Amino acid sequence: MLTGVLIATLLWITTPASQRTYLIHGYASSTLYMNSIQKHLKANGIATDNYRYKSIRDDLDTCGRKLFAHVKQNASDTISFVTHSMGGLVVRAMLRYANADSGFPVIWRIVMIAPPNHGAEIADFFSASRFLKTFLGPKVEKMRTDSNSYANGLPFPTRSQVAIIIGARSDSLGYNPFIKGDNDGYLKPDKALLGIEKDVAIVKSEHSFLTQNRHVRNLVLSFLQTGAFVDRP
Repeated sequence: MLTGVLIATLLWITTPASQRTYLIHGYASSTLYMNSIQKHLKANGIATDNYRYKSIRDDLDTCGRKLFAHVKQNASDTISFVTHSMGGLVVRAMLRYANADSGFPVIWRIVMIAPPNHGAEIADFFSASRFLKTFLGPKVEKMRTDSNSYANGLPFPTRSQVAIIIGARSDSLGYNPFIKGDNDGYLKPDKALLGIEKDVAIVKSEHSFLTQNRHVRNLVLSFLQTGAFVDRP
């Protein structure tokens, strides 16, 4: 039986018009944060959908379900994703619906930029304050780093080629002094990894600025085109 990746490869070769790459922004963010990457991909012939969703109001399950419905409506044969921060969790939440639907498009490649796949230390910090937790909403609690957190219980995209871009300062301090060890201001590098990724790149950049980084744009493009990071910083 053909694997999902092989099927996706054949579809990519034979039906290029049915391809689409979805860009998924993070928490309390907007499509504007993904515009730079979208322009770079479009300039290189990749069809994109800069997906807008209610990252503060809707819970993660709802975000995942709505993304699932949006992708189904577009009816592409093969799709890829580029996510930033919590956008990676939205895609993983979507998998709960996509994995149960045999008619869902093949998810070929996923590039996750600074994803809190095992939670984020900044969420632990905010969750410790009742005021901040209430002000920032229930998603903060779901992005805690403890093993029983929502983020740690989401399915992995095991049928797709996955690459992860990590922000770090590459020293023992990181960008946030309240997080022990190297970090991007929000999470430590190890919290981004899934263990199934095909490639990993570390970029010297703070969490919020990664999507505007030239190296990140080139890394995203190279992985979507070749399945590997070519232009490393």
